[in-house]
Amino acid sequence: MGVRGALAAAIVVAGCGPGGGSAQDDPPVEVGSFSFVEEFSGGLGGWERQRLDRRESSYSVTSEGGDQVLVGTAYNSASAVYRTLRSPAPVRARLSWRWKIAGSLALNDRERTRGGDDYAARVFVTFGDEPFGRRTRALSYVWAGTEPPGSQFRNPFRREVATFVVRSGDGYANRWMTEQRNLVADYEAAFGELPPPISGLAIVVDTDDTSSEAIAWFDDFRIEVEPRR
Repeated sequence: MGVRGALAAAIVVAGCGPGGGSAQDDPPVEVGSFSFVEEFSGGLGGWERQRLDRRESSYSVTSEGGDQVLVGTAYNSASAVYRTLRSPAPVRARLSWRWKIAGSLALNDRERTRGGDDYAARVFVTFGDEPFGRRTRALSYVWAGTEPPGSQFRNPFRREVATFVVRSGDGYANRWMTEQRNLVADYEAAFGELPPPISGLAIVVDTDDTSSEAIAWFDDFRIEVEPRR
């Protein structure tokens, strides 16, 4: 996908005409878009920071291959950058993005416990009326250290958060990897029902529970939604 000069994300509502017409009949409509740009370190350009520990991870924008990408660095720290979103309740929804890590937390063999709830890179999608409330349900896509790709389990701190392991280990470290997820299928697998509206997207690099270090890069987020009728 790629957006030159910015780390970009967009929500696209895929419209359907009467009888469920295709995108060719009623092309997708962009209802929101946002970017990380050079002035990220100043006003965040619509993104907000969320402290998750007394020591905050750092986030900044760097240039790589002609693109502006987000880099997050954690040294025994945890924090997020997030963006509030507005979308209809989806019947179909797809998230795509690309990411890269310097190295996974490969010695962390307790990722399902509170003492090991750290990942070199996480991407959260939240659902419901309140983007990041205490009862907000969320899907968390992680680059794990030891849990195998395809694993799915609840966050040890918050049962409302379902963790999906997308990548694991160092086999693809220092390489950009492109991901796609079916948000409706993942939400149904985690919570047993269709999802409410999507309310937010968060990026997290955290190492506070394992007192370790991690660096990760993120780019080219996109969410496409076909609303429920």
